[in-house]
Amino acid sequence: MKIALVFVFLSVSSLFASVNAQRVSIELKNVSLREIFEQVKKQTGMSFMYSNDDIRHLQKRDFKMTDADVVTIMEACLKDIGLTFEVVDEVVIVKPAVQVMNSVPQKKMVLSGTVKDNRGDVMPGVTVRIKGTTLGVATDIDGKWNLEIPEMNDVVLVFSFVGMESQEIEPGNRTVIDVVMEVAKENLEEVVVTGIFKRNKEGFTGSATQVSGDEIKKMTAGNVLKALEMLDPGFRMNTGNLAGSNPNAIPDFQMRGQASLGNYEANDVVVLRGDVNTRPNQPLFVLDGVIGVDATTIMDLDPEQVESITLLKDAAATVIYGSEAANGVVVVETKAPVPGKLRFTYNGNYGLEWPDLSVYDLMNAGEKLRVEELAGYYANKDDVGLQNYYNHLKQEVLRGVDTYWLGEPVQTAFSHRHGLTVEGGDRALRYKIYLGAKWDPGVMKETNLNTKTGKIDLNYRQNKILINNSLTVDYSDGTRESPYGTFQDYAIVNPYYRKTDENGNIKQVLDTGETNTDYNSSGYVGDYYKAILNPLWNKQFESKNSSRKFELREALKLEYLPIDALRLSLDFSLSRNDGTVEVFKSAQHNDFYEEKDPSLKGSYDWTKNENTSYRLRLSGAYNKSWGDHLLAAFASYSINESQLKTTALSMKGFPNDRLSEVYMGTEFQNTTGNENMTRALAFVMTLNYSYKQRYAVDYSMSINASSEFGKNNRYAPFWSAGLRWNAEKEEFIKNWGIFDELILRGTYGITGSQGFTPYQSLQMYTYSNLMKTYKSSDVVGTEIYGLGNPDLKWQETENYNVSLDFTMFRNILSAKVEYYEKYTKNTLMDYSMAPSVGFLTMKENLGKISNKGYEVTLRLMPYSNPSKEAYWNIIFTGSHNKSRIEQISNALKVMNEKQMAIADEVENPYETDIADKREKSPLPRYENGYSQTTIWAVRSMGIDPQTGREVFLTRDGRLTNIYSAADQIPVGDTEPKLQGSVSTTFTYKGFSLTLAGQYHFGGQTYNKTLINKVENANLRLNADRRALYSRWQTPR
Repeated sequence: MKIALVFVFLSVSSLFASVNAQRVSIELKNVSLREIFEQVKKQTGMSFMYSNDDIRHLQKRDFKMTDADVVTIMEACLKDIGLTFEVVDEVVIVKPAVQVMNSVPQKKMVLSGTVKDNRGDVMPGVTVRIKGTTLGVATDIDGKWNLEIPEMNDVVLVFSFVGMESQEIEPGNRTVIDVVMEVAKENLEEVVVTGIFKRNKEGFTGSATQVSGDEIKKMTAGNVLKALEMLDPGFRMNTGNLAGSNPNAIPDFQMRGQASLGNYEANDVVVLRGDVNTRPNQPLFVLDGVIGVDATTIMDLDPEQVESITLLKDAAATVIYGSEAANGVVVVETKAPVPGKLRFTYNGNYGLEWPDLSVYDLMNAGEKLRVEELAGYYANKDDVGLQNYYNHLKQEVLRGVDTYWLGEPVQTAFSHRHGLTVEGGDRALRYKIYLGAKWDPGVMKETNLNTKTGKIDLNYRQNKILINNSLTVDYSDGTRESPYGTFQDYAIVNPYYRKTDENGNIKQVLDTGETNTDYNSSGYVGDYYKAILNPLWNKQFESKNSSRKFELREALKLEYLPIDALRLSLDFSLSRNDGTVEVFKSAQHNDFYEEKDPSLKGSYDWTKNENTSYRLRLSGAYNKSWGDHLLAAFASYSINESQLKTTALSMKGFPNDRLSEVYMGTEFQNTTGNENMTRALAFVMTLNYSYKQRYAVDYSMSINASSEFGKNNRYAPFWSAGLRWNAEKEEFIKNWGIFDELILRGTYGITGSQGFTPYQSLQMYTYSNLMKTYKSSDVVGTEIYGLGNPDLKWQETENYNVSLDFTMFRNILSAKVEYYEKYTKNTLMDYSMAPSVGFLTMKENLGKISNKGYEVTLRLMPYSNPSKEAYWNIIFTGSHNKSRIEQISNALKVMNEKQMAIADEVENPYETDIADKREKSPLPRYENGYSQTTIWAVRSMGIDPQTGREVFLTRDGRLTNIYSAADQIPVGDTEPKLQGSVSTTFTYKGFSLTLAGQYHFGGQTYNKTLINKVENANLRLNADRRALYSRWQTPR
């Protein structure tokens, strides 16, 4: 024992001798305490341990000392700031100074204990202090601590150490408190989460926005992607007006404009769950390492389970995803298991949603009958049947019939979500089980979406091996459309109709149509216009418009660290998604009112989708620093396969509602099925070098191969390069004393697009119809279905991005301003061919699209009081994007002509041709030099006061009363000049209040309502009050 004590004494003495022998010279201006420590470390090689909380509030200052030892340096830089230090094994431990107590005798209390990490190793240098005071000590070399303090009530001990999670513990009656500290989760401010590997933020050159789970929860308790739209200026989701509040509607997601040509259908098409999503500009979604998950999976996530969401925007950020990254990448990470004793956590969210019907200004029954009189609907006094019908309606109005139809199909919806988490574990094994459920009814009666989730996470860490496994099962079901019909069905019904007959039964027919026969008790019979049916009728009978989805996701990650600088990983992910959509309509449904054949009344449509995908990746990450240099490298090789099977059938003939299964129909209408398979592989490499954490250069490369493209162009290289300058670290900028951060970034690169038809490059065949009739004949058994193109190559997007980021006045003001340009070339399009070839089109790389724009994010903290835990934050975001079609194929030109021909078609000869042609929103049109969101319309000069007819302006500037789609010109653009959000959050002691809103400036929209309800209104099915008070009347 004596010898051991001598050795300890000698080693400690030699340690202090070594410390005192090292001489340091420092001359710095306007630097933080952290930067002084870094300079001492650089000159002596000693390490520093301290809590960020202890030094974050300290102001920057000038510091100069020449040829001094470490102890003298530390005493000088810590003087009068409430901190002290000690040196343990070449480690300088900085800690709060123990407060000198008043000499008045007080009762004392002594607290002690031991601090260890989650591996069971003791931790020297941990700061232990009384919360709200500077009373504290640091643990010794054995991790032990002893604190003598005045006796007080409600003592809270704070244990803190750099790189570890701080803990607050109330001793109560205990005097010995042993603590196990956990490794801190990586700070979002220090790393960029790419979904494949994490990158040091100070050397990252790409464009990325990171949002924490706490920020998301402040914005929404529901759809996490809606919160992204509020927090990032470049991310947009559009559900469309027709979808209303339907919880089954799938929004259209976009990031920085449209990189591919869109669909040919009208813009107001609603996509519901279970529908095939053909939107080509949707970003790639990554969830816990599983690449390519469905957008609805992200929408259904419990915000309480989200750790962070990262938006990757430019080529430098997304090139690691190669051919899937042209539209941007959304990376979602959920919370990892937290070790410790078994812990149960419950969270619940509740919400109310109700319709605001006050904005609908509809006519009452008297006004509706009056506008029909003014329109001349009852002007023929010689038509006895017409006059009897008019007198009947007039009597109904006088009797007080004034039905308010709008309130019939809607309800106040009460939604609720519940989540239960069970987690715990030790230093080697951590586990987490999550069970969640949500019930989300829509505002339309009997629409709903119900989701259930089960997830098991296991993390195992032993020495140099790390194993993470995550298994998730999701199930959702919902009623996609209300049995009451659409809201529009009720908005157009005339208020002078009764809902029920004299016996209180719901009437099916409100008006059977125009006729020249006498009026009778069953209504007005004829076929000049279709019968007007009661939208409430259908709800009495069996019906179904539902979807179900079962999804399983498995993600396994194996990591091995042979040396500290190298990390080897093997990742495997599997995703299985089964979805079913069923639509049943009773034989009594209004859709079959005009069907004469009873055996064809009633219908059942059934669709089933099975999507299976897997991905295997082998990767290695190397990070090495020496002196002022830092090198980071990453390489991976991956293979993946995706298979989609679709089966659909349609049946008719369900005379009895009880026979409502698909196999009980009397007649097959259609049966289809298809199978698509895509295989791909990718090699990814990234290199990043930074000098003095001040200058950084980044290079990434991805070589991809896919079965979607021609055999002569299977492989495609994608790459990016970037530069970064952390200017706030320059001495001359430090001297300004203004900027906490000042960063300039610039990148250029090429990425690819995803989601094309798997067999588009192949020559495809179909069975000959002749074989059905002549089974034994010598006719050809198969026919060419589509010509292949072995030279079909990848669609590519060039990305340019420059950025300025700054933080000023100790985080009071921060901003990020980015400018970008995207050029998509080799766009896949149909190429028109000569009729003699036998095919109208084949796939070719012909189109070009450009997107240019900027994004701005400003954050202001006008009030901050850490001691009271009170903060006030204001966030402003804004973005502008200008899209332009640079080149289209001749097939698109033909399509434009067909769109105009459709616009000129007249469906109902008894209505005005102008009203019918302009009834719907304009179909998309693709022209060189214009965007996909350009509004093409015929210019209207208003109403001719003499004739009451609308006057149009032709393409060449002539006035005419004839509407022609050939006179359409670009009159506006739905894309706003500036759009974004404004939000403010006040936080006080864990409570927060957030107010947020969005704005749009400069965009136009096609006023379909004005045309359909006022200018060219079909007054038989229109209750809009403007049709009466804003209509043209003959001049007096």
